[in-house]
Amino acid sequence: MVSHLKGVSKSTMTDQIRRELCEYKRDYMACTQRELQSWIEEKFHLKISQGTISNTLKRSAEYLSTNTEKGKATKRHKPAKFPDMEKVVFEWFLQHQNQVNMTGELILEKAKVTMKLLNPQQDSEHQLSQGWLEKFKLRHGIKSFRRFGESGSVDIHDMENKLEAIREKVDKFPLKDVFNMDETGLFYRLQADHSLATKQLEGRKQDKERLTVVICCNSDGSEKVPLWIIGKYAKPRCFKNVNMSSLNCEYRFNKRAWMTSVIFEEYIRWFDKKMHGRRVLFVVDNCPAHPKNIEGLQNVELFFLPPNMTSKIQPCDAGIIRAFKMHYRRRFYREILEGYELEQPYPSKINVLDAINFAVAAWTINVQQETIANCFRHCKIRSEDIESRNLDGSTCEVDVHELDAVINNLGYRNRIDANSLLDYPGENVACSEVQSLEEIVATILTSDDEVEDDTTIPLEPVTRKEAIIASRVLHNFWMRFEKTTPEVFDAMRKIRDELQQECKFKNRQTTLESYFSKFS
Repeated sequence: MVSHLKGVSKSTMTDQIRRELCEYKRDYMACTQRELQSWIEEKFHLKISQGTISNTLKRSAEYLSTNTEKGKATKRHKPAKFPDMEKVVFEWFLQHQNQVNMTGELILEKAKVTMKLLNPQQDSEHQLSQGWLEKFKLRHGIKSFRRFGESGSVDIHDMENKLEAIREKVDKFPLKDVFNMDETGLFYRLQADHSLATKQLEGRKQDKERLTVVICCNSDGSEKVPLWIIGKYAKPRCFKNVNMSSLNCEYRFNKRAWMTSVIFEEYIRWFDKKMHGRRVLFVVDNCPAHPKNIEGLQNVELFFLPPNMTSKIQPCDAGIIRAFKMHYRRRFYREILEGYELEQPYPSKINVLDAINFAVAAWTINVQQETIANCFRHCKIRSEDIESRNLDGSTCEVDVHELDAVINNLGYRNRIDANSLLDYPGENVACSEVQSLEEIVATILTSDDEVEDDTTIPLEPVTRKEAIIASRVLHNFWMRFEKTTPEVFDAMRKIRDELQQECKFKNRQTTLESYFSKFS
C-alpha cells in the first residue's frame, strides 16, 4: 500500500497534540490545513497527512472539551471492558466521595460486588486487577487529594460571612454571565382535588407520575436556557412520529426520573459548549448528584453554594421554579377543561409529550424576565442587591388568582387552593439522596429499548392537506372573534407561509397537471 506521505514513516498524534492543534486553529481561523501541517511539523517534528488534520478538526469540540492532562501521551482509546459496571461504580463514587475516604481497594471491592449484581447467574468471580483500577481512575479523572482539617463537618453559623464570600465571587461577572441551575420534581398529572373518604375512591387516587425538570437562567433574565427533562422511559410511545429536536428541550431518562451525577456532568458539558466564546459563572447547590470535579470545561466556572443555605440564597428556589410550576398547572388544567368540551375520555391522563409541551411553553413564554431578575435580586448574592427591596409578589399574585380561577372552573368537590398545590408535598425532590449500590444499578442501567408501559396512543401523522384545512379553519375563527389582536394574525400568517413552502413536504415540485386525471 502506498503511504499517504511518500517516504515518511507512519506517525500518530497524541491527544495533547490534537488539542493544541484545535486550539491553534481556533485562535487563527484563517490558517489553512497545509499551514497547519507545517506548524505541526515545525513544533512537534511530526509529518501528518492533510486528511488527519481534517479529521482532527472535525472533532475539535470533543478535544477542546476533554481534559488531556490525564493522558497526554494517549494516542488511541480502547473502550472499557465492562462499561455498565463502570457507570455504576463511578456514580457510586461520586455520591459517596464526600462521606468516605476513598481507596483503590474500596473501588475494587465495589466493582466486584457490582459485577455480581449485573451478572447474578455467573458463579465465578471476575478478577479485576490493579491495571483495571488505574485505567478506571484515568478514564474518570479520579486523582488523590488530601483532606484538610474539619471544614467538611463545620456547621454554618454566620450566614452573612458566607454571603460576603459569595458576593465577592459573583461581583466579578456581569449580570448576564451569572447563571443559576436547579432541578425540581413535577407531578405532571396532579389534580387539584383531595377528596375525603373512609376508603380509596375509584378513579380518585392522585396520579403522581413524575418528571424532573432542570431549570437554568442568568441573573438579568435575558437568557432562559432550554429545559432538560428527565423521565422514566427511554422511548415513550407518545414520542413516535415526533421530531424531538423541534421541542426546544433535551430529554433524558432513568428508572426513577431523577437527576444523577452522570446526567449532571453531561448537562454541564452541553452548557459549556453553548457558552462558546464566553466566560460565565454557573451557580449550583450541593446536591449529592452534583459532582464538583468536572475537568476540561472551557467556558464555565462552577460555583457551589454552601450547604444548608440554598433554600435562602438560590434564585431558582426564591420563586423562579414556583412561577414555572404555576404556569404549567394553568396550562394543564386548561387542557382538561378543553378535553371536557370536546367530550374526550379521561382528559387529565396526559402523556409525557403533552407534559413536555406544557413545560416548554410555560418556561419560554410565560415566565417573565422581570420575575427572574427580581428573584436574583431578592437573594442578594450581588453587592448592589444588598439594599434591594423584598421580592415584589404583585405580578405573581395575579397569576395565582388566574390559576385559582381555572381550578374553580373544574368543579372539584374538595379543591386544593393554588398555593398549596404549588408546594405539594414530595414534588420538589429532584436530586437523589445518597443511594446504595443496588439502587444505583436500578437507576443508571435503564434499557434504551424500554418504552412507557401504558395505553398511550402515538402521535398520528397529519398530512399537509389536513394541516392546510386546519389552518384555514383557525384563521376563519379568529377573523370572527372581536378581541383578536394583530399578533394573532401575524402568527397565523407565519403558519400559512410555512405550509406553503411545499419543498419541505415533498421531494418533487407539484404542477398544475397533478390535479387533473389523465384520460386513457
